[in-house]
Amino acid sequence: MEVAENIYRLTQGVTNFYLIGESGKFTLVDAGTPGDWDFFRQSLASLGQLPDLEAVLLTHAHPDHTGFAEQARTDAGAAIWIHEADAEAARTGKAGKNDGHLLPYLAKAQTYRTTVSLARRGALRMIPIKEVSSFADGEVIDVPGHPRAGLAPGHTPGSGVLLLEQRGVLFTGDVIATKNPLTGRPGPQIMPSGLNEDTPEALRSLDRLGGMRADVLLPGHGDPWTGGVAEAVAAAKIAGRS
Repeated sequence: MEVAENIYRLTQGVTNFYLIGESGKFTLVDAGTPGDWDFFRQSLASLGQLPDLEAVLLTHAHPDHTGFAEQARTDAGAAIWIHEADAEAARTGKAGKNDGHLLPYLAKAQTYRTTVSLARRGALRMIPIKEVSSFADGEVIDVPGHPRAGLAPGHTPGSGVLLLEQRGVLFTGDVIATKNPLTGRPGPQIMPSGLNEDTPEALRSLDRLGGMRADVLLPGHGDPWTGGVAEAVAAAKIAGRS
C-alpha cells in the first residue's frame, strides 16, 4: 500500500515495515520478521526493483523488526543500519531484558494473536546480523530518502525514529504505535511495559519528538497517523503505560 508518495507500507499482520523510493532506488525501514522475506521479495519484484534495494534502516533491535535483515544483506547486497546503542544487540541477536512481564497480558486475546502470528514467522528470536553500520542521533543517513535519525530510548537503548524532512513523514518504529500489540488498544501510545526495557524512559522520550515536523506518522504497529506529531505525542502521554 502506498501511504505517501513513493513510500509503501508492507505488513503481514502485527508488524509494519516500509519502502522509501527515490530515483528508482529503495531504502527499507525495518525488516519485518524472518518469515516475511518471500513476501518482501514478491512486493519489491512487483515494482521491478529488487536489485536496487540499497539499505535497510532498523528502528531498533527486536526480532519483529530486524527480521530478514541478514538475508537482505547477503542476498540483495543491502547495507544494514541501526543506531549505535542497538548495534551490538543486532550483531549478536541478544536483546536486553524488559522491565515488565508478559503474565499480566495473558488475559488479552490480542496477546495470543500477536504471539502466534510472530511465532509462525520466526520472530521469537533475533537472527544476528553479521555486518551493521551505525548512525547517531540527529544524523542524516546517506541512503535513498536521506532520513534524519532521532534517538528516543526506552523500548530499547537505541530505539528511535526516522524523519523525512522534505516529505513530512516520520517513521516511529516502536517509539509510538497506533495499536497495542498485546492489548489491542488503538491510538497513539508507547509500547506495553512487557515489551520495553525502560518504560518510564519510553514515556520521557516522547518529548524528544516535540520539535519534529511531520504530517504523517508511520508506526511499527498499527495504521498510519495523519494528525501530526504534536497530537500523536499528546495522545501517547494521555494513554500512558499499559
